[in-house]
Amino acid sequence: ASADSVLTRLVGDVTGEARLREDQWLAIEALVADKRRALVVQRTGWGKSAVYFVATSLLRAQGSGPTV
Repeated sequence: ASADSVLTRLVGDVTGEARLREDQWLAIEALVADKRRALVVQRTGWGKSAVYFVATSLLRAQGSGPTV
């Protein structure tokens, strides 16, 4: 699954218009593709939870265990 399809499923976006910000992509890539830890510090409403939930879903699809 792609990050966009996971985001669409998580937010229930039937229009398919939900998109991640560039910095969200960078954080997800660091976590999922590069297997690095990431500390995301942003203002309220920026989408930190989207980074967590999308990355967790993609990691689980790869067979990773629990994410804390």
